Amino acid sequence: MRAVPSPGAGSESKPLVAFDPASVRSQNRAGTVAATAAYGLMRTATKMTVRGLEHLPPQGTGIIVAAYHANHLDPILVGLALKRNGRMPHFLAKSTLFSGALGVILKRIGQIPVLRASAQAGDSLAYAKQALAKGQTVVIYPEGTLTKDPELWPQHFKTGTARLALETGAPIIPVAHWGLNTIFPRGQKRLRFRPWSHDSTVVFGPPVDYSDLWAHREERTTMGELSQRLKSTIAAMVADLSGRDLPQRFEQKETGE
Repeated sequence: MRAVPSPGAGSESKPLVAFDPASVRSQNRAGTVAATAAYGLMRTATKMTVRGLEHLPPQGTGIIVAAYHANHLDPILVGLALKRNGRMPHFLAKSTLFSGALGVILKRIGQIPVLRASAQAGDSLAYAKQALAKGQTVVIYPEGTLTKDPELWPQHFKTGTARLALETGAPIIPVAHWGLNTIFPRGQKRLRFRPWSHDSTVVFGPPVDYSDLWAHREERTTMGELSQRLKSTIAAMVADLSGRDLPQRFEQKETGE
């Protein structure tokens, strides 16, 4: 991957999060405690199944995990799938959250602030670039929010994920899941606690190939093309998990027709 400068380089401001070896070890310890507690909660509501772990590169390789976002619980599901299989997940979060008590927790477990007030769009992902350069796992929701589609298909993907990949060369691992809406339906405020009566599955797909786009990586249209390719890939994974036909709109985008 391409080398990137440290966030805040050239200033005296203290970085919001760091990825030096000592910081990463501390984040992993805190993450293990958090994952243990989260797993204890989740297993009372659903049986978790994880597939596609063979698609994750060896530890020490910085990767971008592009995740399907359809339920308020899916950060826990995806985070556990990674952490319980040897990779500490570093989710992107708004930089405004990195203050007060919540900020202390986010920093302790190594979550990544997005610098939305940055002068340049590329600077907003400075911490994510630093994490990737240090061989960490960066988790992004390409939509930036929960899908609003009534049938839970992915919607518009922003270009941040594609931008990060095209600026670093990091592998993009798509991840989809299914089953959470049974235990935490949309619009509900409480979990349906029925131990071992529900199944939730997380699937990691093969890295998205964007080698053909690399020569044109600085062109804005390239980011859009990669974003669409990623959306079609994740939609196909959701179709497979949910046992439904892939809507034509995704097939057309995927094949370029």
